[in-house]
Amino acid sequence: MKRLLIVVLLLNSLHIFASAPLTENQKLENLAKVWGFLKYYHPEVAKGKLDWDAELMQKIAEVKAAKGPQELNELYSNWLDKLGKVKPCNSCENNLPENLKRNLTLDWLYDTATLSPELSKRLHYIRQNRNQGKNAYVRYPYKVFKTQAEFTEKKYENLEALPSEEYRLLGLFRHWNIINYFFPYKYATDVPWDSVLANMLPKFRNAASPLEYHLAMLELSNSIDDGHNTFRTNYTERFIGGFYPAFKYKIIDDKVLVTGYYHEGFGQADSVFIGDVITKINGVPVKDVLVQKLPYIPGSNYNYKVNWISSLFLNGGTPTLTVTIEKDGKEYERQIRRYPFSRFGYISETNVKPSWKLLTSEIGYINIGTLQTKEVNKAMKVLQNSKAIIIDMREYPSYTIGALAKHLLPDKVTTAIMPYPDLKYPGIFRPKQIKYGKMGNKDYYKGKVVLLVDAGTMSMGEFGTMAFQSAPNATVIGRQTAGADGNITYIDFPGGFRASMSGLGVYYPDGREMQRIGIVPDIEVKPTIEGVLSNNDEILERALEFTATGK
Repeated sequence: MKRLLIVVLLLNSLHIFASAPLTENQKLENLAKVWGFLKYYHPEVAKGKLDWDAELMQKIAEVKAAKGPQELNELYSNWLDKLGKVKPCNSCENNLPENLKRNLTLDWLYDTATLSPELSKRLHYIRQNRNQGKNAYVRYPYKVFKTQAEFTEKKYENLEALPSEEYRLLGLFRHWNIINYFFPYKYATDVPWDSVLANMLPKFRNAASPLEYHLAMLELSNSIDDGHNTFRTNYTERFIGGFYPAFKYKIIDDKVLVTGYYHEGFGQADSVFIGDVITKINGVPVKDVLVQKLPYIPGSNYNYKVNWISSLFLNGGTPTLTVTIEKDGKEYERQIRRYPFSRFGYISETNVKPSWKLLTSEIGYINIGTLQTKEVNKAMKVLQNSKAIIIDMREYPSYTIGALAKHLLPDKVTTAIMPYPDLKYPGIFRPKQIKYGKMGNKDYYKGKVVLLVDAGTMSMGEFGTMAFQSAPNATVIGRQTAGADGNITYIDFPGGFRASMSGLGVYYPDGREMQRIGIVPDIEVKPTIEGVLSNNDEILERALEFTATGK
């Protein structure tokens, strides 16, 4: 009976395979997956002796010409024959626990809509007997810390701004596969990664101008929802716009609040004053303009994206802009002028924050953004007997996390789990424990540890916050952080363009996620228009209240 069922299923799959037509885009999606899989799994391809980029560009034309699934599978079978026989792998570890497979998505190998049972079987064999040696396209660059991956790709720096379709697809397929196999948070993207490939393929194929192509690369790179992604070209910079308003502003509650000036004369000449609230841009509500712009803004969560865009939101490519200002319950339209930033002149920043100090006789303060490792012991000697230490994590730290943790933690403990990519099984991530503190530390700090965070707390700042949260009396106060932790790994597009991603995962020791979510404050403090206008540090004020009352 069981054998009969298998035969029936096989016949059904053959029927589906033989009868389902494929669009040209579907065939190219499938090519992207097969090409990337062989690139990282096939032992012969991994040696780098074949020009795998050239192989792809040749196959693009052949795949387009394939009339149906049967021709497509014959093409792939001939390709595998050309690559040579794969030897059985005795060292391949194939029976892995499910908790290591969160990012492994190889179900397409068994998709009867595009692959015949015979071809699926051949690809499955390559999966089970995959490359275990060096790979010409990905490696661990550091001999000691063998966890961070680095990709070695041809840059093709002399391409035109709008290269041929083959080079555009090479860039799409290259980026998509690197994310598919080596991005630790692929499972957490807003749009499923397979759908990203389907959505972006027409944009890369149909790009009719350099701007359309460069915006497609920008949108693709931002599809990973990761604050560690950056992608800029001359065309994307022009799209954002090189003309700035003469005033400073912040986006609060989907409104633009004017907070100061780059050039007071220019700003007031347009009757724009500190405290004005802009509700619409060219007649469109600020919230809707944000929706239009956010696909081109990197970030792991909405809060970080809005914080990032706050300095560019009113930029544009023209010297004027119409805004709607809300005042005394009424709205007024006003045309404002925009300028190249160089017109505002040099602005000197003289407000240098101290690395550490006593705010009161009982409350210490440490600014992690300026604190240096050589200062830690001296600072803690003075602050050791205070009632509480407020550690400001809202700026990016230098390498002081370990030194400070030795004073705050009573023992050496695991403060984070950092999964790293297994190059011998692409798609698998192996956990690594990260420990901070000092064994049997009887002299650890006994007072309250208050950690200040907001969207400026990112990456190492979040990593340090997680470590300091292990202190016995730690409390986090502020706003949602950037939600992007781990190292930065770069991805090259043809043409000399480069995107990036978080190459290592970061989780709490109990498995809680930080990516995209950020550090969740114990006490949340949202900015208010009144607080911003009065230049109050509302998060610090709330921390001082907490140290005084415990609430």
